[in-house]
Amino acid sequence: MNLQQSIRKILKEETEIPVDNDMELIDDLVREYGIDTAIKYLGGINNYINIRYDGDIKEYSKENNLKLVIISDDKMNMYINELLVKKLGIEDNKYTSKGEKKLGKFGYGPKNGMQFAFNAELIPGPKKHNLTYYRVVGSSGDSGFGYSFINKRNTLGKRYREQIFNQIVDKYKLQEYL
Repeated sequence: MNLQQSIRKILKEETEIPVDNDMELIDDLVREYGIDTAIKYLGGINNYINIRYDGDIKEYSKENNLKLVIISDDKMNMYINELLVKKLGIEDNKYTSKGEKKLGKFGYGPKNGMQFAFNAELIPGPKKHNLTYYRVVGSSGDSGFGYSFINKRNTLGKRYREQIFNQIVDKYKLQEYL
């Protein structure tokens, strides 16, 4: 049986092998042909996770030692895995062509002072394990971070970025993925 026939059987559930063995069959395909090829023939990473991990991206991330949400050690950058972005249903920014996604409006500022509005987005960033990590960027007037048009003087520092990242974590309930 070739790879395509095996995958068709899995996808169409034509196999007489008990459901528990579907995972073994997929694991055999991955070992024999590699993860990238298996994912491609299964119709993408979402199908792979739905079949192999019963749609549980936490289990996938645990088994593959893959973080779904990353805040850099210096607290200056936040990344969200594309699987989680899809699961959360974060919509595309229809005004750009670079694959940006809209996160929404957030606030930042001194604890007892005036709060400023901040428009946060996700832009495609680095790839790991055949998946894209989206980087959080945004702007507030002429201030912000992540965009080339924001000069160094107007780039938000660690404290304000942390405020924004914490609001994103709360809004999208990302605590369990950190």
